[in-house]
Amino acid sequence: STTSFARAMAEEDGLWSVKNSFFLGCFQQAISEAIGANVSDANRTICNFYMYRAYIEQNQANLVMNDVKASAPVPLLAVKLLASYMSSDRSGKDMALMQLKEWLSAPGAAAEPQLLLVAGLIFSHESEYKEALKYTHQSTDLETMSLVAHIYLSMHRVDLARKQVGLMQQQDDDATLTKLATAWVSMAEGGDKVQEALYEFQELGEKYNMSLMLTNGMALANLHMGQYTEAERLLQEALSKSASDVDTLANMVVCLNHQRKPQEIIGRYVNQLRTIAPSHAWVMKYTELESSFDRSSAQFAAA
Repeated sequence: STTSFARAMAEEDGLWSVKNSFFLGCFQQAISEAIGANVSDANRTICNFYMYRAYIEQNQANLVMNDVKASAPVPLLAVKLLASYMSSDRSGKDMALMQLKEWLSAPGAAAEPQLLLVAGLIFSHESEYKEALKYTHQSTDLETMSLVAHIYLSMHRVDLARKQVGLMQQQDDDATLTKLATAWVSMAEGGDKVQEALYEFQELGEKYNMSLMLTNGMALANLHMGQYTEAERLLQEALSKSASDVDTLANMVVCLNHQRKPQEIIGRYVNQLRTIAPSHAWVMKYTELESSFDRSSAQFAAA
């Protein structure tokens, strides 16, 4: 009947909107939309899968762990495991990995797309890219396909990432995830492609919402093209939306270094980063470089 068709369409729109906000990095919006979405039980599970992931992105993993009960459907147990992994120390992460491997060896695991996606995310965090691909490379779910493209980029296989984007374009050329994956791959390819990536980020921002993720994407494209003043302007804009965003702060340090800005200004951002995210890969690398520089300076002075 017409009414049930209209209801189904409204549900699709509600779920689409939650996912789209999440993919663009508008996490608070995704949460609000998920809470208000008028969807069936099956779609409610998927809605909550994205809502809980948005909470994890906002460093509220504990909320997810307390909220999701042991009797919850598989997609929500998977997101609870992701929350536990992301918020734990090394021994907690190892426990989460053991649990994940146990679930993946169960007979029905291959039929649980959200579990496979979470497996891909967790193994990617571990830099176990082959293991991540084992569970994701055959997927026709667009987000999992996008993750595969990112895994190839992490492995410095831009050629395979470009092929993967081609598969995404065949499936849904106009999807936000396809546009985003295309932009990141174009950025990795460099040269004239960086300008194309910039346009993709800009277009998505104008069409939906100029999120922190898109503003940072545009700033990075400008950095690649040597447009440091424009990159700095965009990063200042991003910081005015969220003064403690780790990616924005890290990009700002890189940008200011390129412009040979005074060390005390750069130092301020570095210290902020160290306070907010001491174990962030970028901070660890920066600290390592600093201490090796200090060591060689000391040796040089002693000589």
